[in-house]
Amino acid sequence: MNKSMVMALVFVAFLTLLCALSASAQEGVQVQVTGKNVNFVKQMCGDKNPELDAKLGSMNVLVVTQVLDADGNAVEGLAGKVLHYLPVVGASKLIVGEDNLDKDISVKGVLYKDALVIGVQEFEVQSSGAADAGDWDDWDELEIKTMSQQQVI
Repeated sequence: MNKSMVMALVFVAFLTLLCALSASAQEGVQVQVTGKNVNFVKQMCGDKNPELDAKLGSMNVLVVTQVLDADGNAVEGLAGKVLHYLPVVGASKLIVGEDNLDKDISVKGVLYKDALVIGVQEFEVQSSGAADAGDWDDWDELEIKTMSQQQVI
């Protein structure tokens, strides 16, 4: 009986330790992630798209470029990985729709690294310098107010 009692105690201690380790592994970490918001199916299947559900086929994911922790230190091992968005209100404009599709995004939120999931608290669409470089003059923004359709400067 004494030996079985010790075995039971060791088993309970092992289970407690295992539960504590798994709980700490699932705790999120505050991060800032930059990457590209892409269509999940196109990212995974490429041009060989299977038949998609009309509602679920447009789900987007984040292809990671860089991850910084709360102190501004780089988190290694996530560049190029695909992060899924936790379906919270802050991520709804990223998860579905084409408004932010194929755009560079900066996301602040909670990263669940083992699950490759990010809970979005806020996000910002990053402007690319290449898009602005093509419109370096302001001619299209000048209003034409003469009958000759020429700008008076």
